[in-house]
Amino acid sequence: TDMTTILLENQGTLDKYIGDAIVGFFGAPMPVEDHEYWACVTALKMQAQIGVLRDRWESEGDRWPERVHYMQNRIGIHTGPMVTGNMGSTQRMNYTMMGDTVNIAARLESSAKQYGVYTHISEDTYSAVKDQMTVRELDKVIVMGRSEPIQTYELIAEKGQEPDLYKELVPRFQDALELYKKQHWAQARTAFESLVKLEDMFPGRKTNPSRVYLDRCIHFKENPPGEDWDGVWTLTSK
Repeated sequence: TDMTTILLENQGTLDKYIGDAIVGFFGAPMPVEDHEYWACVTALKMQAQIGVLRDRWESEGDRWPERVHYMQNRIGIHTGPMVTGNMGSTQRMNYTMMGDTVNIAARLESSAKQYGVYTHISEDTYSAVKDQMTVRELDKVIVMGRSEPIQTYELIAEKGQEPDLYKELVPRFQDALELYKKQHWAQARTAFESLVKLEDMFPGRKTNPSRVYLDRCIHFKENPPGEDWDGVWTLTSK
């Protein structure tokens, strides 16, 4: 209920619930100016609220299983054209959306788990909010079901509201990422090793972007990708 309220209060449209997931979109049925911004604000508010809920659940002790105390949201955001309208049959229909944009957003949500991040956005979204939001460049990937790569980012906070940790982490991570792109595996490995210690490994977080890239540096040092390598990583699962 809290997450749905945040979506609706920030110009979002509730599409449906799928299991424990909320599917929402912005800009339909009524146009929304700066819809990318509102999507990001919604995600940030949801992440803040799940923190409030975790504290409440933990304070209630044995009322909830321990894993509930560490519950997280994963969110994927992509910007692009989509089809919206009443879809279904004469017996039953609902107002919903469909299209490649929707599929990419779903892939971003699911692939966030592989990086240990919780809000995963595309470059199409980031380019519209880059002056308003702080992000961490994450990867250039080919997601399941697509042949073209997309640049992705971790959404962190609105500008000026970044946690102190990220003020140090983001620029250092970017420097390490540039070493990785240039195939300076040993230097990149050293940089990511130091960043692994800086990442916030809160309960329930199984990995983090620095750990992911550290493992890749070790792999590529032993198995060089070649001079024509474009830095693209292919995700092999949804």
